[in-house]
Amino acid sequence: MMYNYKDYNEQKYETGFWNINRSRYKWFQNYTKLKIFKKWVKSCKNKSVFLDAGGGVGNWTFHFLKDFKKCIVLDISKTALEQIPEKEIVRLKGSILNIPLKNNSVDCILLADVFEHIFPKDLPLMLQEMHRILKKDGRIIIFTSEYGHGIDILFDKLLFQMKGRLTPADIECGHVNRLTLEEKRKLFIGANLKLVDYYNYSIFFQQLTDFVKDSSAKILGMLLGKNKQEKGQSVKDIFKTSKEPSPIIRLLLYVPTFISYLDIALGKFIRGSYIFLLLEKRNKKE
Repeated sequence: MMYNYKDYNEQKYETGFWNINRSRYKWFQNYTKLKIFKKWVKSCKNKSVFLDAGGGVGNWTFHFLKDFKKCIVLDISKTALEQIPEKEIVRLKGSILNIPLKNNSVDCILLADVFEHIFPKDLPLMLQEMHRILKKDGRIIIFTSEYGHGIDILFDKLLFQMKGRLTPADIECGHVNRLTLEEKRKLFIGANLKLVDYYNYSIFFQQLTDFVKDSSAKILGMLLGKNKQEKGQSVKDIFKTSKEPSPIIRLLLYVPTFISYLDIALGKFIRGSYIFLLLEKRNKKE
């Protein structure tokens, strides 16, 4: 599958396939990501400039506005940038293959759910650009797909639904690569970046949470009288728009979010379907 990055992203935001979500929960999913992202953000020595690379409508940047003096969302989609409601977020139109920022100017780069949308031939250039703009003591935080042993991948393999390394869900969401950790390490070394820490994710418990999430949303959708096409998704969208649900709803959400977080306990031992990666510049001696 080949596509033009700009046209593809514009279409996704114009149709609302990707949209604004300021909830810490996102129907169970954001919780674990934020726990890891915030843990690694705290390890940044300086907190002047934060860059959400390929950040779209600023769904992740929103959560770090109080941590950095300046927060930037870089995206190739004009539509996405125009939808960002927070005035304090700096909007920067451009490609992660040619980032319009000065050398050594960013303290922390977040690349969340973006790496897997970049064609393998372009990954070295993307990483080189990140190395160029990253300060000496800066950090790069990545969340992306992994070619591992997640139960969803194993299930798709058993059903012969894989297209090479890509699952049907990957193809639907526009993913174009699914690399192993070893393959990523080689790319990082080639860009003069060092892997400092990682957690495999989406091994088993996150998929269990997804099952609970989807089943609950469909049941609620039926009870609310939603039509078949909207069933489930309309319920999930309610939580996207709520920055802080009521205490009762919050309590109900914490149980499944904790279940999904259990994958992190296995994250050093079993390769999952996704992975958290923390990078920094390599020293000349390394």
